Amino acid sequence: MCFRGPWMRLVPVVLLFGVTLVWSQDPPSSTEGPCAGTTVVSVPSRPTVTSATDTTQCGVAELEYGLERQWPGGGANRDDLSGGLRFGLTPNLDFHWSSSDFLHVMNGDGNRTGFGDTWLGLRYRFLGQTKHRPALGLFYTTKVPTASVALGLGSGRVDYAISFLASKDVHRFHFDFNVIELLAGRPSGLGLDHDTGFALASWLPVGKRLSVVVEPYGYTLLNQSSPAFASAMAGCNYKVTPRLYLDTGLDLGITHSAPHKRVYVGVTYALANLYSWMRPN
Repeated sequence: MCFRGPWMRLVPVVLLFGVTLVWSQDPPSSTEGPCAGTTVVSVPSRPTVTSATDTTQCGVAELEYGLERQWPGGGANRDDLSGGLRFGLTPNLDFHWSSSDFLHVMNGDGNRTGFGDTWLGLRYRFLGQTKHRPALGLFYTTKVPTASVALGLGSGRVDYAISFLASKDVHRFHFDFNVIELLAGRPSGLGLDHDTGFALASWLPVGKRLSVVVEPYGYTLLNQSSPAFASAMAGCNYKVTPRLYLDTGLDLGITHSAPHKRVYVGVTYALANLYSWMRPN
């Protein structure tokens, strides 16, 4: 598969047209329906790499942050405090903003600390789950290169990713499956590198508040500096209240080229339903 820069410049235009079409067909209501509900709940997506088809509650702004340490191998380590906001535009469409607010890398080139890259995205569920069919969706994201190239914290190039999402409940288990197509800008500025990611998260509730999850995932070859790899994650999230979730997890590399280990903790909190503020008194 071959993608070129000029074609990719059309993606945001097509995406904007699609969002406009979705909005016109499924507009948020400030006076009635699910978008104006007074009950605010969180729809956490952490701690998995896999994205579910479940979108952020319509009208709700949701805060999501996590702290992780990664050991890529060779004595190197990486610390990352990252997160952002999600907002439910409609019952089936949400907006994502995330960034690495603090990034520290220690390897053979020394210690560097700075701000990481920023990602903007839209997730749309176009088909709901039935007894015999999974829910289906798409998730488009664009990287804004805000990380320092001089410090080796980022490539300085715009990347694009589009993911196909599928989710299904089977008895007590919940499954999320993604196929992720990543288009990464080359440091030379000429053309794009391409790889494909696969991720499968399996969730099992343990009691009323705790859920455990296991997740194998991996990517194909992107370029000479980013070979194919496979990893596996085990983690859990805990519902403190319907608006507040805590999570933790551990990644272990399966293949030689995968990061050796990653541990992380995080929090998800539903702030408020902004559409409800527009309701008439």
